[in-house]
Amino acid sequence: MRHISLFSLLLLIIQLPVAAQLDQAIFGSANEIVEAEGMLEILSEEEARYFERKRITILNEESRANFFYVLYNDENKILDLDADIYDITGKPVRKVRKSEIRDQTAVGGGTIYSDQRVKYIELNHAEYPYILEFTYTQRIKGTWLVSMPNWSFQELSSSAVTSSTFTGKVQEELAFQHQLYILDIEPDISRSGSEISYKWTADNLVAYTPEPYSPAFHEKAPLLRLTPSHFKVDEYEGSMESWATYGAFINELWQGRDEVPEELANKVQQLTAGASTKEEKIARLYRHMQETKRYVSVQLGIGGWQPFSAAYVEEKGYGDCKALSNYMKAMLSEIGIESYPVIIYSGNSPYEIEDDFVDPAFNHAILYLPEEDMWLECTSRVSPAGYLGRSTNDRKVLLVTSDGGKLARTPKLGAADNTQMEKLTIRLAADGGAELDYTSEMRGVLQERWRWREFELSTEDLREKILEIGDLPSLDLGEVSLQSDPDQPHTTLAFSAKTRRYASRAGKRLFVPLNLICPRKSVPDEVQGREQPVVMSYGYSQNATIDFELPAGYRIESLPKPIDLNTPFGQYSLSTIETETGLQVQRALVLNDEEQPAESYAAFREFLQQIVKSDGSKMVLVTE
Repeated sequence: MRHISLFSLLLLIIQLPVAAQLDQAIFGSANEIVEAEGMLEILSEEEARYFERKRITILNEESRANFFYVLYNDENKILDLDADIYDITGKPVRKVRKSEIRDQTAVGGGTIYSDQRVKYIELNHAEYPYILEFTYTQRIKGTWLVSMPNWSFQELSSSAVTSSTFTGKVQEELAFQHQLYILDIEPDISRSGSEISYKWTADNLVAYTPEPYSPAFHEKAPLLRLTPSHFKVDEYEGSMESWATYGAFINELWQGRDEVPEELANKVQQLTAGASTKEEKIARLYRHMQETKRYVSVQLGIGGWQPFSAAYVEEKGYGDCKALSNYMKAMLSEIGIESYPVIIYSGNSPYEIEDDFVDPAFNHAILYLPEEDMWLECTSRVSPAGYLGRSTNDRKVLLVTSDGGKLARTPKLGAADNTQMEKLTIRLAADGGAELDYTSEMRGVLQERWRWREFELSTEDLREKILEIGDLPSLDLGEVSLQSDPDQPHTTLAFSAKTRRYASRAGKRLFVPLNLICPRKSVPDEVQGREQPVVMSYGYSQNATIDFELPAGYRIESLPKPIDLNTPFGQYSLSTIETETGLQVQRALVLNDEEQPAESYAAFREFLQQIVKSDGSKMVLVTE
């Protein structure tokens, strides 16, 4: 049963104890209905208890809410974890056996050692709908307490939420801070002796229907973020009353770890000898780190926030993002160049950091050189010095200075930075076959994937990726060249190839596609009653020059009309010029990343439809 009808579901739900709380209007396109409650009880500066219960009605097999997991380690133990299955009437089907709860290490591919583990359950039942109930209690200590559990009132876009309640309990002298997003609700506050209780309740949250080119779900999902005003981790004490105080705590963790051992100091002097500028010295040290040190992560207690020393990285030959940034900081200090650790969120959809609310929603560390206004991503083995890619550009970060922390923003990569210049020469044959010579110069975000492929892929795998470019027919590849500039975010790809069927033949005519190298082929679905703004994940510009050399005896019979579009979403043009040997096609596309209102979506689709139509156009050749 892919979907249960709303009428049938209502008939079934009337039998449930929570029926009175359910509202027909909230179901919408939901795959599950959720009732949830959570509680965080802060016992001291060093310890808290966290409880969570979820009751989920799984409506169909498209639901992904039947999977439940909890991270833990020796310090942050799970005190109990339970799960049960009920039918839609609320009658127990069975209690989940302990053997069904999987327990494994939660180590990622770049982690050499961690004590973090995960317990998880995936539950299914033969008949839809059915009900799952998950509950667990966990002790929270150390850095996990500092990064208090946030409460998501609606975890999945496909969930209709009948009720979601979160309670925070704290002793008066152990105040915490809170910030609510999307929802406009005030907590119910009560006191019992010296304990203060805050309770937030959200009811009847409608399932979020995904729309093409819309903001990420987390940007629209109701969220409560919590942080302690004061905290203690091991022997370190800190405050989140401001970014300055939190930055001072991080600075303390880094203190003394950038001391340079004598052997490394000598190496730094050797590496920078003869360099005429600071930029050249920085680039040499950065490349040395890339070539001799590798990224691994050791996450144990305070080690998740505190870097290994420069001496450790030099000896072992590896480190995590903090350790490698600290290592680079140490080498720069040796030649008199100041740098600051930067705490940042790495990923395509970061939370926006608030100026007046301190929440360490970060997962990564890089380096900033204030005098040079340069940012260094110290975990990349392929990027040039000073380049921040798609996962770290254009977001608020915390600079960690000797005076404490202060917010800054990394540079934005826009359409002028993310560029591609393509040149394609096509020598057509009378039978529709062709010989091709192709060159592409890519910069910014558009070069990242190919730069990585140059360093990481085998020759055979690289050639396979080239065959996926555009909409080119089956190619017999000849020579291939892929080269990245070591000092700039610039990569050049070139290849030659042959194909037996570039054009289609019908009698004395050849039908020749004008653009098979960078065509746009799809248009997002139409959306009635669009609710979300139109968002491009990043802006970019493409320019392509395609030269056709015609086969002997053929002439151009017809060409598409030129097109030139200028819209709030971007610009597009395609034009043709007849040459001595045939035809030159000029194509240009710029897509902007400025957010546009929801009501502009129809115009956006029309813009893309015109591009698809133009990119799919053909010229007709004829022979006498």
